[in-house]
This record gives sequence, C-alpha cells and structure tokens, in this order.
Amino acid sequence: MQDKYTKADKPYYIRKVVQYLTFSAFIYLLLFLDPLTEKDFSVNIFLRMSPLSALGSMMAAKTFILKYWPAIIVLFFSVPFGRFFCAWICPLGTTIDITDYLFSSFRKKSQKNIYDGRKIKYYLLAFLLISLLFSYQCIGWFDPLSIATNVYTVSIHPYSIQIIDYFFSYFGDIPFIGHFFALIHKFFQNILFAYHAPFFRAHGILFFIFVLLITFGMVFRRFWCRNICPMGAIFALVSDWSLFKRTVSSSCTSCGLCVENCGMGAIGSDGKSTKEGECILCMTCQKVCPENSVTFRRKQSIEHRSTVDLSKRVFLLTGLTSAAVAPLIKLNYIKNTNKGNISLIRPPGAVDEKEFLALCIRCGECMKVCKTNGLHPAVLEAGIESLWTPRLIPRIGYCDYGCVLCTRVCPSGAIKRLSLEEKREIVLGKARIDHNRCIPWVGYVRLPELEKEWQDFNCGVCEEVCPVPTKAIHFNTYVDAQHREIRRPFVREDICIGCGFCEKVCPVLGIPAIVVEGIQPQTKIIHHLKSSSANNFLTETIGEWKRVSVPVTYEGKEKLYEYIDGGAEPYLSYSFLRVSQAEYIGEANKKILIDIWEFGSPEDAFGAFSKDRAGRDIQIGNGSALFDNYLYLWNDIYFIRIEPREGNVLPEEVTYLGRSVINTMPYKKVSLPTILDYFPQQYLISESLKFFHKKIILDNLYISDNFIEENIFHLSEKTDAALAEYKSSIHEGALKLMIIQYSDDDTARMAFDDVIKLWQVWSEREFTSGILHTFEDTSKYSSCLLKRNILCMTFLSPNKNDAELLLKLVSEKL
Repeated sequence: MQDKYTKADKPYYIRKVVQYLTFSAFIYLLLFLDPLTEKDFSVNIFLRMSPLSALGSMMAAKTFILKYWPAIIVLFFSVPFGRFFCAWICPLGTTIDITDYLFSSFRKKSQKNIYDGRKIKYYLLAFLLISLLFSYQCIGWFDPLSIATNVYTVSIHPYSIQIIDYFFSYFGDIPFIGHFFALIHKFFQNILFAYHAPFFRAHGILFFIFVLLITFGMVFRRFWCRNICPMGAIFALVSDWSLFKRTVSSSCTSCGLCVENCGMGAIGSDGKSTKEGECILCMTCQKVCPENSVTFRRKQSIEHRSTVDLSKRVFLLTGLTSAAVAPLIKLNYIKNTNKGNISLIRPPGAVDEKEFLALCIRCGECMKVCKTNGLHPAVLEAGIESLWTPRLIPRIGYCDYGCVLCTRVCPSGAIKRLSLEEKREIVLGKARIDHNRCIPWVGYVRLPELEKEWQDFNCGVCEEVCPVPTKAIHFNTYVDAQHREIRRPFVREDICIGCGFCEKVCPVLGIPAIVVEGIQPQTKIIHHLKSSSANNFLTETIGEWKRVSVPVTYEGKEKLYEYIDGGAEPYLSYSFLRVSQAEYIGEANKKILIDIWEFGSPEDAFGAFSKDRAGRDIQIGNGSALFDNYLYLWNDIYFIRIEPREGNVLPEEVTYLGRSVINTMPYKKVSLPTILDYFPQQYLISESLKFFHKKIILDNLYISDNFIEENIFHLSEKTDAALAEYKSSIHEGALKLMIIQYSDDDTARMAFDDVIKLWQVWSEREFTSGILHTFEDTSKYSSCLLKRNILCMTFLSPNKNDAELLLKLVSEKL
C-alpha cells in the first residue's frame, strides 16, 4: 500500500471532506431544527434530495410536487456521475461507514461469505412502486434519508441527551467540583440544543431496527447499501450513462487490495471487473492501488463489466406480491368497527387522511420540531397503513396555539404550510369530558353529602389553559343556599380546536377526565373567530327574558363613532375592539339593554369598568357595581353594562341578568393592573379607583380648581395611570392620589419637571423636603414625588401632613 500522499489520492480526500461536511450539515440541521425553522430556513433540504421519496409522493399525489426540486437535481447529476450520492452525501451511508469502521476487527475474524443479495434492492424498489398503484405508501420505511432522520431524531439524539444528563447530574451534586461539571453540562446542552430530554414512543423499536441494520457490518461492509436500499437501486439504474466508470490498466497485478477495501463489494475477485451499478465513486480503490492502475473514465471495457442478472420471473412475482399485500395492509379492524372513523389527532395542516397516508414519508421531522413533544409516531392503533405517521398525543404534549413549526418542515406536502392566523382556525379534534372522572362533576353527584360537610371540588384547570380567546371550556355554576359554588365545566364544541392543552394538564391520574378525539378531515372555525365573541354571550333567552332582535356589533373606531358619537374617545383610549348590544324584554313589557364591550386586555376592560362604575360591589365576575337598577360588570377582557329601558326594572332582575351573562363567559380569575399594588390600602375608598392611559380620562377627573390644558403629565398609550380617593385620617375631607408609570425614566423626568413648573405658578407657597415637593394653594395641599419611572402626586389634601404621609407610604412600596 502507498505510504506517501500522491496525486491519485486527491479525489479520495476530496470525497472524504465533502462526505463529512454534508454529514455535519445534516446533524446541525437536526440539532437546531427548532430555531432554524422559526427563521424559516429550508431545514428539510436533505429529505427533499431523495428521488425515492419524490417519486413516491408524486405518484401518490398524482401531481408534480415542486418542493422536490433538490431530488430532481440529484437525479440529474446521477446521470453523469453515477451513484455518487451514496458515498458523498447520504447521511445513512456515512453513519454505516462509521459503524463499519468500528466493527472492522470483528469483520476480519469472520469467515468470508460469498452471499450476494444485490438483486433484493431492485425487487424491493419494484414492490414499493407497484404498491403505490394500489394507493399504499410505504416508501418512507425504506428511504435512507427518512431512516437517518428518524434514527437520529427519535433514538440517538434523545438517548445521547439522557446519558449526558444522568452523567452530569451525578457529578453536579458533588461539592467543590459540581459547579465545574454544571458549566460543562450547560455547554453540551447548547451544542446539542437540548435543555430537556425529548421522548418519543416506540423509540426502542426504531433503535432495534437500526442496531440490526448496522450489526450486519460485522460481516459485510455497507450491507444496507449493497442489498436493500431502494434509492441505491434508482441510482444504479441511471448510472449506466456515468462519465466516471472504474477502469483498470494492464499494470494491475491482481493483488486484491482494492477488493479487500471496497466498501460495496463492487469489485470482482480478479480486481479488474466492476459490478454494474454498484460503484459509488468512493475512490478508495484508486487510493490503495500500489500500481496506480485504477482510474475513472467515460469508457469501460466490456470485460471489466459485471452485470447484475435480474429475473423477469421475480419481477412478475414482486408485482403479484404487491397486489396481494397492499389490501392486507389496508385492512383496519379499528377503522371498520368505528364505521370508517379513527380518532388520531394529526398535526395542524394535515391533508385529508387518505391523501395524508399517501404523502407522508414517515421522516419524523414534524415530531422533532414539535415544541411540546406532543407529536409521536403511530404504531398499530390505526392499522399497519398508518405505521410511523405522526399523531398528537395530548397527554404527553399539546399543540401550541402560537406554533406553526411542524407545517414548515414537511418535505412532501402531507402537512400544508400554514400562517399562524390560519393555524389558529384549524380544528384538530374535539374535547370530551367524562363526568364520571371530572372532579367538579363527581362533587356535584355527591351534593347530598356535601350539604352536610362541604368540600371544595372546584378544579377549572382545563378552562384556565384553554388558548381560544373566547374559551372553549365554560362552566355551569351551581350555588347553594350558603352561596357556595361548584363550577362544572362543559365544552363549547363550536369553538374547540382540539389542541389538547386541557387533556395535558388535567390533574386526574391515569386516563384524564377530558379527552380530545381527532377529526378527519380537519375543519376550520373561521366564522367563529372572525365574528364578535361578545355575541356568543347574548343568548336568545335569559331565563324569562327574551332577546328582542339579533345583537348588533360595532367593531373598530369608525363603527364606535356611529354608536356613541361624541362619547367614543374615552373608550378608544383603552384597547377597544368591539361592543355588542342587545335589548331584552321581560314580564309586564319591561325592557333592558345589555352592552358587552370587548378590549384587548383585562387591564383595559377594568379601566373602562372603573371609568363608568357607580354603586356597591355585589360580587359578580371579576368586578361589579350596582347603582339602583343599573349594573356594571368586569369579567376578563369584557366590560358589561346593563341598564333599564322601560318599565319598573328591579335591582334583583338586573342582578340575575348580569350573573347569567357572566356564567356564559369563561371563568377566569384575573389580577388588577399592577400599578394598583402601589396604592396604600388604609383609608382608601376602593370604589374610587380609576385606571387609564391617556389625558382624556384625566380631564374628567377633578384634581385641581384650575383646568390643565396641556398634557403636562405626558400621558399616552405607553403609560399606566391610576387615581383614587382617600379619606383623610384627621379631617372629614378627602384627598386624591395619582400614580403614573412611564415606559422609561426620561419621560418620567420630563413629566415631573413640567408638573413642578405648573404648580409653582399656581401655588402660593412651595415646600421642599429631599425629593418631595409640596405646594399650598387656598388651604389645599398637593405633593409630588418621582422615583425611577414612577410619578406620584396627591391633590386637594386638607393638610400638609396627610399629603406628604401618603406619598411616603407609596415610596416604601416602590
């Protein structure tokens, strides 16, 4: 063998460099599939290089699939360069090369075998293609690129992470050196993009198949590539036109080095002949030849060719086998017993089930990229036909409402590409509640026992996590004589998208109390999402009250001006979306009007509620105020106003109507705006709290005898402001406290300076104590304080001490 590098070695080393660079790119794209997909890179480029998958998908879909243009390029270059893909690019081939090298010592000890099963790959290719004529797609099981992607995604990557996590977790607990190991662990997590170990069902099956496949390397090098790979058969069929064929000069001494080192066993025992379609241009024979007898040229003498004898009889038998096996594979007991329906939840954007099974190449990319680890391979729950296709298992992971990654990685079109807006309209399935397992429903059944000894059976976790804006899970609330509640959940099937989040978080052990059943074909709920969600709560009847006409919705700024011309600006200062109204008629021709205002956030809905409310809190929704027979309610992103129109409407009647409307809405405990946490509770008049953003609200709140024309407080949609009244600790009069939080310190400082200048003009005297400024004007005191990006100010205080004390209490909270 040559000891020194020669010119003949150059093609071999070029091939090695290209092979390992492409393999590194393949591994990199798999490891960083998630972030790269979020940036919309073509991370599935390797899968789209497969002529086998391209041919299978196009035959199955009966159409040309443009996404497979890389496969066309590979096939185009295979005409002049033959079976180069197997040695230069194929990641499964590279993996087998690595494992074959590791098994080299075993292979040398094994007895030479004359077994040659190269014909199998041609017959297998024929079987796969003929099966497509019977609408059965199983190419993905044998495509080397799908196998490599699956093996690394489902088995090798998770196993590697688990081993690394166990190793560093053990050493990370050891004193003194634990911190050092934690840093190394973090480094591995970064390079493997694995901050938690993924898990896939049936991973052991795939790993066993992979181990079996590489174990043959103990006897034969590249056993898969030689005998089984149907994509290799495609390349072999077109390699006859190759411009680079192995030729051997007369200087060959038949030393056998090329025969021994050929990974494909493509060289005859004499070292001169080459089996047709088996050479993969690895250039190893050229490198090891001591006489430099091996070259690659266009012309190859006939005596140097060794053809593979394919039997027409076997091809005929293959066709008959395909015709016989395909119907057997498509037989599905579960599907037949369910009248053609299966409850598998497919990824969002999956085409109709029949077409999905025909197009899916079982590559596993959608499973790898799933953020919640919810997509897993199907086994036999829908028959052999759907084996290894992706399905969502909500108990393991739900479909993220804000994720579309799986729709971007599918190479074959089995999962359509969707925008986030389109994806949110797709219905994957429907949730179903088992009343025999659901905690609140079980509690309701035990009501006679609870009356004697009350226990809290309320759960509501499913409703809390439901990502649908109007909530697909609502509550039927039972209230006993002592005002104790049991909130029994029910599913609004018309807006449920079947994401499975509710099933994932259900606290019932074992089989959850809420289960999502798949829907095929997937449908849309566009009409629900685009219509006013408030209309869903204005039902035709509320007890004895009947709706007079269909609810009218005013959506957006221009429509709101039509509804309340001259009074729209205060509501627009919040994140107004729409308002729906309906009139109801009851006994004795009593009429009431219900307005449901919808805003972009619960905080802004509270702001609108705080602006209008009057009266006492009656404990309905997130906030309520009853003034005579007028009712104001706040619930999540909704502000509800109920007012009488005709007849003697009683307070009890509007209270009943308000409670009924709230019960149709998603029950959600929401917090008050954060800025309200800074208000001291002592002497606070809670009903006086007003939350706002812009000056137009402040203009209607009395804080000074002088009108403030300019926006000296620099109020805008970026500021959170609140004003409240306090009962003075000494005097009978009330004082007011306003707190404004700005988006940055500079704006806060400008507002503070402008306020000081104006109050200096208005006031008779100014007192300064540290960062506290106090002003006196006609026996009324105002104080001002700036801390970071928060401006605090008291108004109309009857004495100086109360004005300053209140700001000092706020300063302590800040």
